[in-house]
Amino acid sequence: MAPSPYIRACKPRGSSVDATLDGTAAEKANSMAPPPWPVVALLLCAALAFAARPSSAVDPVGTYCAKNFTGAQTQASIAQVLAALVPRASAAYYATATAAGGGGSATIWGLAQCRGDVPASDCALCVAAAARQAAASCRGQADARVWYDYCFLRYDDADFLGLPDTGYALILINTMNATDPAAFDRAERRLMARVAADAASAGLARETARFGSDGTTIYGLGWCTRDITAADCGLCVAQAVAELPNYCRFRRGCRVLYSSCMARYETYPFFFPVTGAGAGAGADASSSHAGEYETVVLTNHK
Repeated sequence: MAPSPYIRACKPRGSSVDATLDGTAAEKANSMAPPPWPVVALLLCAALAFAARPSSAVDPVGTYCAKNFTGAQTQASIAQVLAALVPRASAAYYATATAAGGGGSATIWGLAQCRGDVPASDCALCVAAAARQAAASCRGQADARVWYDYCFLRYDDADFLGLPDTGYALILINTMNATDPAAFDRAERRLMARVAADAASAGLARETARFGSDGTTIYGLGWCTRDITAADCGLCVAQAVAELPNYCRFRRGCRVLYSSCMARYETYPFFFPVTGAGAGAGADASSSHAGEYETVVLTNHK
């Protein structure tokens, strides 16, 4: 498989904690962390055992880890939260969970959510993979956030539920430029303005726009976590959309990922149902095994 034409930019804003991508730095920093209690491992394994497909089927877009800790009670609370989130979010596409240990001094809040357009089987796969990624990459840290194309999962020792969070931005930039930059820029801006407006009322927005003599289609998407209000969702997606020209002007694809929302556009179909040129044989919403997910995401990047 050819390398992806994406470059990644981590943009922590006003944060004093270390931000990591894909958990590499977090794993090194926590190589000396004490192992969790056996009961912690059993709780987590029980929650993740139902995932029939390997985690390599869905690759994480990014991972953020912060707030070092050493207490076994906090680790136990994290495991309990993950064990609760996986089956609940797999069934309902969204879940929150709270676990308290040590008389409430080791409380952990968690959230997991799938993108509303993905098939149920891929939702379950993604949430299970995200829980494994958070547990492995952010071991010994009480603030973990994991972004996938199909889902998002986080936990923290501070109650973040209901609070819109744009303090940390993960931006993925397609290195390929549009063939007609000026026309593309106008069409993309109009498209993503509609995405921001639609997300405010529905929580998930999918839009398309055609431009140019060859009828090129731009696909736009925005979505929010369900714990924030509709008004906050609209503001969050609008802020993500406002970042697009700052980093991705004239680029054929871009993603801005926050902890409460995201915005993305591409010149190939990446949301369900998958239709149009570039979708590829069998790449539709009714057939969603891991190989097709990779093909859909990487169709125009090989």
